[in-house]
Amino acid sequence: MLTLTDYLIIAGYFIVILVVGGLTGRKQSKEEFLISGRKLKSFQATTTIFSSRIGAAILLTYTALVYLYGMGALWYFIGSVFGLFVFYFFGLKVKKLADKEKFYTMPDFFFFLKGKFAGYLATIITITVMFGWVVLNFTAGGKLVSEYTAISYDFSVIIVGVIILLYLLAGGFDAVVKTDVIQTVGIFLLFVLMMYLLLTTNTKPGLAFMDLFNLPAGQIISFFLAGFFIPMASPELWQRVYAIENKKHFKRSIIMSSIFYIIIGFILLLIGLVIRADIPDIEADTSLIVGFSRLLPMGLAGLSVVIIYSSVSSSADTYMFTTASSVTQDFLEKTGLTKKAALRKTMRYSLVVLMILGIGMALILRDIVDATFFFVSLTMSLGFLVLVIWIYPKINRHSVNLSIFACLIGVIIPASIIGISETLVQYAIGFCIIGLLLGFVVQAIKPAKV
Repeated sequence: MLTLTDYLIIAGYFIVILVVGGLTGRKQSKEEFLISGRKLKSFQATTTIFSSRIGAAILLTYTALVYLYGMGALWYFIGSVFGLFVFYFFGLKVKKLADKEKFYTMPDFFFFLKGKFAGYLATIITITVMFGWVVLNFTAGGKLVSEYTAISYDFSVIIVGVIILLYLLAGGFDAVVKTDVIQTVGIFLLFVLMMYLLLTTNTKPGLAFMDLFNLPAGQIISFFLAGFFIPMASPELWQRVYAIENKKHFKRSIIMSSIFYIIIGFILLLIGLVIRADIPDIEADTSLIVGFSRLLPMGLAGLSVVIIYSSVSSSADTYMFTTASSVTQDFLEKTGLTKKAALRKTMRYSLVVLMILGIGMALILRDIVDATFFFVSLTMSLGFLVLVIWIYPKINRHSVNLSIFACLIGVIIPASIIGISETLVQYAIGFCIIGLLLGFVVQAIKPAKV
């Protein structure tokens, strides 16, 4: 259980980010509210990219996979690191195009290159996936607090949602970036706690290389692909690329944030192996939370709650803002349902509605690992297509549209019939390829613009 000091630290953290968000919103232009005026320097860009990556998906889901599959879960992280490496080179190209065409969201890329229909399909995927990550992070935050405190899961989710909503309404994207700097400090402290746990535990995790291949080939492929396509199809990462001032700052921030990400991922692997050995037969979803609770001294365990809570919040605000951006700019503005002059006002309304829905969904959906595979599988349709368009820019619009549509079918139907698991990733990529090839057939019958 937490002490009074721990509660005061949590309260102090929320007060600080509320103040930062409020001050950020004063005398702020529309461009600053939407995308930080496209003036992010290396330090700000590095912290916001890094902190947005270290949320429930890496902290809880990755640790849960290690708890379930041991070293085999490393394939998910290997795929993610390799995906970041590939994204570095693609990002250099998309940064140049985004600066010229004034992109704000990931679907803008599809609207510009492949037309309205592809853009709207990309918008549907973006909104669904980003909103899913919001719910996932709310779920993680709720489980974290209910594990350590007398505060109920439901009330915890509501607290996190309301506080994030307040500073997003005040400062927009600029508030996300500035609070991410604070939250990066918290993640660094989490790294210190993890190192302390590794150095003081009697359990020394063994890293056997051959353990990587103990999983069935299908699972290895699923984990690797799930990790690989995430950077290529992460709308929040694209938004940060657009917001960085120039290529020099882009290169620095991607390289530095990737290095920090790799370090945290390796340490989490070791932590997961320790928890797996020391505390068998616990729920995988909360293995990191329970592990810290039981293996760290009381004072440090309380501090870990504060830090993980801030990490989850830093991802939740990012995903919420990205979702609202896509709803407002990719759907309401492009369909003429809102005027450009009223964009900021409409954006705030979208944030309120989405936050209410997000809190409601988090109160219903409580399985972190299953939810992760479902939303990762949907993400893959865009990641796969981004890679295809980068390699072969002349891909026809039929192939792009049918590939996205087929992926939606390939995820939703199997999830409904056989349930959610890592095999959804294979269905997603398989249906993406089928839709792509079918598009070439349709193109031969009824040619469309490139």
